[in-house]
Amino acid sequence: MADRIRRVLVTRASTPLGRALVERLRGAPDVEQVCAVESRPLSPSQREPGLDVVPLVPDHRPFVESLAQEAIDTVIQCGLTQDRCGLRRDDGEADVISTMSLGAVIAQPDSPVRSWIVASSTDVYPISSYAPLVQSEKTPIVNPPATPGASIEEAEEYARDVAIRSPHLNVAILRLQHLVGPGVRGALARLLSQRPVPSPIGYDPTIQLLHLEDAADALAFAARHELAGLYNVASAGLIHWRDAVRAAGSDPLPMLPVAFAPLEGLAARAGLPHLPAELMGLLRYGHAADTNRIERAGWRSRWDQRSILAELGTTLADR
Repeated sequence: MADRIRRVLVTRASTPLGRALVERLRGAPDVEQVCAVESRPLSPSQREPGLDVVPLVPDHRPFVESLAQEAIDTVIQCGLTQDRCGLRRDDGEADVISTMSLGAVIAQPDSPVRSWIVASSTDVYPISSYAPLVQSEKTPIVNPPATPGASIEEAEEYARDVAIRSPHLNVAILRLQHLVGPGVRGALARLLSQRPVPSPIGYDPTIQLLHLEDAADALAFAARHELAGLYNVASAGLIHWRDAVRAAGSDPLPMLPVAFAPLEGLAARAGLPHLPAELMGLLRYGHAADTNRIERAGWRSRWDQRSILAELGTTLADR
């Protein structure tokens, strides 16, 4: 169905992922119009031409009117979790309220939307010594309450319920791996950007990254081909932590494999090296996502792990 002409709306379009996605869609011959929106007020530095602010909560009416006025048939949600749209995560909770509000708008009987793509996160998968290293979309999700994975699963479950209640609507949930790329400020990208890179003593986990361009390309692919269901997304290959550090042009800084979350802000302001609490499971046990399903649908990554890290190293060397 890639030959169909589409009218697409991208939420959280001021984020690194949102901007990359809008740019990619605006260059696609089968996309007639792209509306770049934010649902919350922007700072002066975030404002840019072609980016509109359309309130989503608590009043849905402006968003409903915008969808109808622009005859939007595809909505791509980029802001479920901050680090998966390229931002620094201020807290561990996914934006469940916005997902529920957006779903309520899209599922209205008179809505013109026929495809809803949610940029979710592989943080939903458990990471521990008991969990498998490579996890597929069929991996059972069991997360304790009040964890990032639990809130992501809650948002995804709502999106799946919308799909069940609205059989005319294609709902695709893309679980993105940790982003790295220009302007990305997620925890793993920040850690790999340090010189030297804090690394846990006694551990050399397998990791998997996702380049910003691959993430935008996968979301655009899902929209153009009207995918439905769950899909893992990551750039090609796997790499061990210490190899990743060296591929990024740095050296590991051995540290005890412990984190002190209450002191992280103070350590960051003081410029002291530390291991982020949100990454401790990954830095001990590693994690990878099985991307076979989206590859069978026809998508292929353009980046692999070493090329991502080489770009990161070159960017840092040029500063």
